[in-house]
Amino acid sequence: MSFGKSFERELGKNTGKWVSNVIFGDGHSTPYRRVGSTQHREPRRTQAELRHELEIQRIATEERIRRNQIAAENKRQKKEQNLLIDSAVLQNIDMISSIKVTNNSEQLVDLLSDLSIQVKTNKWHGNNEEGKIRNKYNEALLEKYNQAFLRLKSIDPNNAQIEYFEKNIKNFRKKRFLKKNQILLIIVSFIFAFFCVFLLSEGLFTIVFGPIALIVVAIIGYKYYKRNQKNDTAKTTNVRYTQEERKIEEENIIEEEAVFFDLNENERIEKRLSEIWNKYRGVNNQILSKKPIFSADGVNESILFVGINPSYNPSDDNTFIKSNDGNSLMYGSFYQRPDAPEYFKALEFFANKLNKGYTHINLLYAREDNRELLLDSDHNFIREQLELTYETILKLKPVAIFFFSDYCKNLIFGADRWVNPNSESNGSYILNGTNFPVFFTNDITSMTAIEQIELIRNVEKTI
Repeated sequence: MSFGKSFERELGKNTGKWVSNVIFGDGHSTPYRRVGSTQHREPRRTQAELRHELEIQRIATEERIRRNQIAAENKRQKKEQNLLIDSAVLQNIDMISSIKVTNNSEQLVDLLSDLSIQVKTNKWHGNNEEGKIRNKYNEALLEKYNQAFLRLKSIDPNNAQIEYFEKNIKNFRKKRFLKKNQILLIIVSFIFAFFCVFLLSEGLFTIVFGPIALIVVAIIGYKYYKRNQKNDTAKTTNVRYTQEERKIEEENIIEEEAVFFDLNENERIEKRLSEIWNKYRGVNNQILSKKPIFSADGVNESILFVGINPSYNPSDDNTFIKSNDGNSLMYGSFYQRPDAPEYFKALEFFANKLNKGYTHINLLYAREDNRELLLDSDHNFIREQLELTYETILKLKPVAIFFFSDYCKNLIFGADRWVNPNSESNGSYILNGTNFPVFFTNDITSMTAIEQIELIRNVEKTI
């Protein structure tokens, strides 16, 4: 009897535990352990493992501190660099501000011609911190250019150069707008493209853009008509040349043509280049597979500008003049041509300030943008190209030579090379075997107006 009651009590108790476990979970019931189960325990780590983990944590902490220090140092250096740039920009702005805008028409044209080089070659920068600093100079340059232009327009409204200067201002402002709003323009372009795709898919493109296209065509047609009308008026009002003036002009043209020099006389350059390219077959095919380029003519006793080598543009094979043997390319004279590239116009402006013509050549003739690959090729391949260029320089007899870039200087500067360091005098050197003064400078087109003026003064003292 008592055994039966004890069994019932135990059965009831165990049933209650099971129900409690199911409903409330183990947290509200008596622990219920299955036979054979073991309690999960975290394995104890050895002292070596603890030390290893602490070492890893220490290294990670030191690496994080090192990265933070490098980031802070880079930030500090960037800040110092921006301060230096800002100081240099402010000095140039002061120089621009100090330029006097006169009431003399000829002087204004000269000033605007000088500033035109800067207006065309100075690029606008983005809206980052450094870009904003550099743009201060462009803003000052544009303001001074605009002041001089308005003065010229007010005192000499019929000056033939006004349209040219006005075009420069418009182009400069356009570049400023495009650069400062670059991100916004990209976003708008994407939105516009999406909108066009949507209209095309809905068959509404013609309905929406048809009237807009008609309006645009009408506006363009009206502007074209007004421009032609203006040109016709200018042609009828211009004073015709007298016979005497035409004769003088023709004589001047003949005189100017007489100073040109055929650098490839008797096919001298192209034959030599063919020999060099055939001789050094072991040079990287990336270099030899491209036809070399050379300048075909120059100006005697001119300012000579020398670059390192031509850049590679596949279209040059179709646009440049082929040599007689077909193995090289050459470009003709850009001198005093109205359609000359802006780069050569800038060189001409600079040379004009010294009352000289100009010539542009390169030290090397291989078309290769990877300068390290070119200069690391067979040293005799480089040497023979340099010898050909040296012969050309002797024939030109320049009044001064400007070598652009450090690549040029590294090739020819040294006691046993073209330019001996000991020949230095007031910032210029002498080309070995000649009395031609040599200047190592940045590219003229990358200089500010003030830097160019200082360089011109130095050259005038030398020559």
